[in-house]
Amino acid sequence: MKRHLLVTVSGEKSSLHGLRFVQQFFQNHKDVELTLLYTAPRAADWGPGTASAAETAVGEKGQQALEEAQEFLCNRHFSKEHVHLKLLPRRNTAALDILEEGESGLYDAVVLGRRGLSRLEELVEDSVTGEALSQKTVAPLWICRWPEKHRQHVLLGLDGSEASYRMADHVGFMLADEPEHHVRMMRVISPGTSSHKDSEEIFERAGEILASNGVLQNRQHILVVERVNVWKAILEEAETGKYAAVAVGRTGVGGGMIKKIFVGATAENLGRKLNGAALWVNS
Repeated sequence: MKRHLLVTVSGEKSSLHGLRFVQQFFQNHKDVELTLLYTAPRAADWGPGTASAAETAVGEKGQQALEEAQEFLCNRHFSKEHVHLKLLPRRNTAALDILEEGESGLYDAVVLGRRGLSRLEELVEDSVTGEALSQKTVAPLWICRWPEKHRQHVLLGLDGSEASYRMADHVGFMLADEPEHHVRMMRVISPGTSSHKDSEEIFERAGEILASNGVLQNRQHILVVERVNVWKAILEEAETGKYAAVAVGRTGVGGGMIKKIFVGATAENLGRKLNGAALWVNS
């Protein structure tokens, strides 16, 4: 089953995190199609000099970044014919251009890399990632921050929302031909409540969705945790289990800048705190 991912590339080292996660996560490379995207700043934003000279410099920088990223993947068992390069002149902001390409290209996921080497770099990365997550997107977003080697499996957070079931469908699709990865379906409930009664139904529906994609019961596992703080419980399990990815649906409504970045407190806090594993968030 072909999976087509849009992977963002830049001149910053942080963009390599998305590439590293993809090449570490997938073993069945022949069924993974990658489009590497570089969004080139407008000439007017590049710096002093004539517009044509600036445009040439921008294009050369972008092409070099794309070719280096392609070489990185091809040296790690991806075939060149499955790694496509796309240099896109910036029309709006980088984030909006990425989302528009993600939607128009009908990709199965949009992969963004993150790295916090300095406050300045963190600010730049957050401005792109944050704006991307503030939009309603068709393809799920993969936020890759410090992907650790040798991690396996996906931790799927379930709360009974339609968004979490859509994420279950995405996880099943991505893992169908990756038998080394299992799925841990996790539900966090408030201590002392009767929410345990709902868990069986939620796990059953999510399990059926996974199975319909080819992730059968022998690769499905369940976990119910009683905790007040949902995101902390997920974060602790992600670290304890050394999962390669944490997958959650975007739910909840709030105001303010932070709520616009990650819709829902769980995704918001995981986006800030999760390291070692990628965060998969759907619309």
